[in-house]
Amino acid sequence: MIAFIVLKYYPMKKIILLCAILLMSAGCASTPPKGPDDVESTGGPLTEVEAKAIAEKTCTKGGEALTSGGSYNSNSRTWWFDANLNSTPPGCNPACVVSEATKTAEINWRCTGLLEPENTELTKDETNSDLTPDLNTIILGLFQVKYPENPAGTSVDVTQQTADHARGSVSFAEGMAGGNWLATKIDGNWQLVFDGNGVIPCSLRTDYGFPDEMLTDCA
Repeated sequence: MIAFIVLKYYPMKKIILLCAILLMSAGCASTPPKGPDDVESTGGPLTEVEAKAIAEKTCTKGGEALTSGGSYNSNSRTWWFDANLNSTPPGCNPACVVSEATKTAEINWRCTGLLEPENTELTKDETNSDLTPDLNTIILGLFQVKYPENPAGTSVDVTQQTADHARGSVSFAEGMAGGNWLATKIDGNWQLVFDGNGVIPCSLRTDYGFPDEMLTDCA
């Protein structure tokens, strides 16, 4: 009965035109398909293609692509890719780590160094030994990456060191303030956890396990 009334009072051409308008409106309101760059922070599963798109925004030289495939860590829910950077500190093999939870990427420098003597106080002879320059080079590389505007004239000294913790000083070009630094191994790689002229926080003892003798002036 309803169909009869519609056909009676509305000519067929108008009905066809009305249907076409409704279909076009539905098509305009539909959501376009998403590409690999359109990744939302939903916390859901993240495919390798999506993770690679996120990584290439953070961990590649301008306009270039990652040179290797990714590997997934189910424990940390992260994708790992070899980073493609303009410069890399000596002794480091940077990886681009993409979090499945936050849909963001960060660089893990994966720097390595040799084990040092148990005594945390280095004598003058030990400072000039074959072991310490390797750590000096690694720390210097970390500073050059963190402060790329000051690559020339930067020098690093190691004054205290254990197998997993180190402390020293850094100086930049003439006229620029230097300061102290503290570094520790995180996942087997040396990372700076403090640098500057400010007060050294005593929380480094609980946060990173620094020995008391390296934090005698903390507050």
